[in-house]
Amino acid sequence: MGTKISGNGKLEKVDNLVFRDVIGHFTSGVTVITTKHEGVNYGVTASAVSSLSVDPPMLLVCINQATGTCNAISEAKVFGVNILHEDQGDIALQFARPSSDKFKGIETVEGKLGEPILKDTLAHLECRVVQEVTGGTHSVFLAEVIHADSEERNPLTYYRGKFGRFISHNDEMVYLDLRSKVLKRDFQLKEPFSVASLTETLEVPRQVIYYALTKLEGEGLIKRSETGDFSVTPLSIEMLTEALETRCALEVAAIEKTVGNLTTKELSDFRSRVEETLADKENGITDIDKYIEANISLHDYTIALTNNATLLDSYRRLTAEAVMSSALRVAFEENSSTAREELNKLADDHVALLKAYEAGDKEAAKSIVKQHTEEAKKLGKYIISHAGGSI
Repeated sequence: MGTKISGNGKLEKVDNLVFRDVIGHFTSGVTVITTKHEGVNYGVTASAVSSLSVDPPMLLVCINQATGTCNAISEAKVFGVNILHEDQGDIALQFARPSSDKFKGIETVEGKLGEPILKDTLAHLECRVVQEVTGGTHSVFLAEVIHADSEERNPLTYYRGKFGRFISHNDEMVYLDLRSKVLKRDFQLKEPFSVASLTETLEVPRQVIYYALTKLEGEGLIKRSETGDFSVTPLSIEMLTEALETRCALEVAAIEKTVGNLTTKELSDFRSRVEETLADKENGITDIDKYIEANISLHDYTIALTNNATLLDSYRRLTAEAVMSSALRVAFEENSSTAREELNKLADDHVALLKAYEAGDKEAAKSIVKQHTEEAKKLGKYIISHAGGSI
């Protein structure tokens, strides 16, 4: 619930719990505000920090009046803003908890204004208070920035009560590139690789490689050894079966919600995606990468049509398409007539599914998806068996 209108027609204040929940959707950076008063260091974690002006350079910082840090800044009239990097969540927690010794184990240097500055942070600013204003339970300090410095690191973020990290476009690009290399078996099955070796080869920061490998490990596409190296996870029949059955369950759930309720435009887009998966009548499938991309796009679209972000996110976390992509590439390279025949059956299923969608026939669509799953499992089992039990 949001704002209410009282019996006399006046707007009531938003409920405190509602406000806390909604404002928690705003992603912010994380800082530790530090100062020194009468020889004692004070510090508190804060996210309510904002640039106020560039000329002159000024900040706005909000701190709860119940904290010792707030009272110390009021007296000392100076403070430091220490902006934390992605690996300093423990420091944020340490300064967020009530404690008489928040600086235990924390390295500091003395700032130009005499305040303690945390070492090895993303950035820091040293400020002199110009004005203090009361706002509810907090003091709002308007301060002039006397000195500022920064490092090339990724920031620690705060969202809905949890600390996290900023994922840049470059992070995702490296992850997708490594995922493609894993699926195409550019890495040999038994050939180990490490964060250090990939950092040197790809010439990107270590934390970007670590992010990508951790994500791939979570997907089950690579595994970590006791020595810390990684290797490609062999794709087995069991993995294939589990992935395809889970995909089938999600697609059946999507059919229940979407079939019979789609617009003309959505059905037209569905048809276009189906047509992209159809092989040339004379030459068959000639570009396996193009076919795989079209196949993934079609299956993804059936879930996206639900307009259910949770369902779509769950679907995209599956390794079903990754497993099938690897299997399909092996089948294409071997040029097996049996595998080719099964691939054509899968394409025929796409056409039948399109007709069921256009007819608004849920039961037919569900039946086709289940049949399609069994045929995909059959093809995958054939390919993996002929490859020695894993690929």
